[in-house]
Amino acid sequence: MGSTAKAVVTGFICRLCSEQKKSVIHLYTEKAKKLELLKKIKLLPISVDKFDNLPKTICNQCLHRLEAQYDLLEKIRRSNTIHHSHRIYHSNGRCPAECLLAWFR
Repeated sequence: MGSTAKAVVTGFICRLCSEQKKSVIHLYTEKAKKLELLKKIKLLPISVDKFDNLPKTICNQCLHRLEAQYDLLEKIRRSNTIHHSHRIYHSNGRCPAECLLAWFR
């Protein structure tokens, strides 16, 4: 694979885990756009800039972890919306039987 310096230039270093990998996805490709990688990475406590001198690739293992994290965050957001709506619509404390959150009683 060569040196680490060469790997950064040729795209073998993962931006997220900093490990050298044979298979990576470049953050500014059509595939990355379809996967919304930059949107998902923005949820992490890092900043990615197209013109910085850091790697612009992520490995498949980090991709799967990023996807899982994003899916969890989306599930939490949807759940929070449901709970918020539940609180507004059933503020009297009585849930109708058809309420999805009736089990909270």
